[in-house]
Amino acid sequence: MRFLLFFPLFLFAFKIDFSPCFQKYKNIKELIPVTKNRSVTFSKLHNYIFFDPFTKMYVVKQKNKNPIKFYDNAKLGWFMAFVNYESVYGGTFAKDMEFLNFAKLSVKGEINSIVTDIFCKAYGVGRGDGFLKSEFIKHFVKYGYWGDIGIEVDKNMIVKSIDPFYVKDIKVGDKIVKINLKPANVKTFSKYVILGKKGDVIVIKTNKTTVALKVRKKLYNFTPLIYYGIEIDKNLKIIKLPESIIQKTFVKPPAKLIAVNNIKINSFEELKKILSFNKNVTITVKKDGITINIPLRR
Repeated sequence: MRFLLFFPLFLFAFKIDFSPCFQKYKNIKELIPVTKNRSVTFSKLHNYIFFDPFTKMYVVKQKNKNPIKFYDNAKLGWFMAFVNYESVYGGTFAKDMEFLNFAKLSVKGEINSIVTDIFCKAYGVGRGDGFLKSEFIKHFVKYGYWGDIGIEVDKNMIVKSIDPFYVKDIKVGDKIVKINLKPANVKTFSKYVILGKKGDVIVIKTNKTTVALKVRKKLYNFTPLIYYGIEIDKNLKIIKLPESIIQKTFVKPPAKLIAVNNIKINSFEELKKILSFNKNVTITVKKDGITINIPLRR
């Protein structure tokens, strides 16, 4: 067993002791009991009911006599630790989650550890490099998806890309100022959109207009090309083409997407941005050294 307490020197002055938390969570190994019949883990499994490709979390069916009670609203600067059956890594809550990017403590911990405060209240599950907060865990365990409204924004609420088939009157570069009448920021976007339920109506106010959008299920590696039956991975490799295009062009996956409307594409982010402006586009793909233009019209 490893029982490791890694603290910045100033923590010793306060005599911070997470040993009661170790006693409370010393049975935590691979599976984290969240409800009476569901657990989560960041270890790769084959038998699971939900898998999240964004955070790499698995949800499994499991009978739990004593599921862990998870609390929300951890505060930056709190003394907190990663705790599991063999180790304790103590530090402070150093960085909050930004969308689906993990929160951070001032130290790294073990995978599948409980993130706890000094009162041994659980606030998330650790993956070593950070942790997924409890409100996100509880949402995914219950629903098995994240919410989406066809808009991607940066942390300053500037629109980076949109789904032109789903969103009207909002453009790339617009700034979202309010979400459901609340000031728009990472926290409110996460609360109403990412943690939203399918069908929920979200009112978005930008610096130019106000629109109402329904929450839908967030898809991994989504681009508007999905409306044409085309799937692209993060490396711009085409992994799926509809049979109608294959018959016309004789191109079969895998192939490389290299341009849209004669504009060279170098990254997945560039692809999403340029697809935000038009529904009807012409993509250029490369297969076996041959480039082919494929017009897409709806």
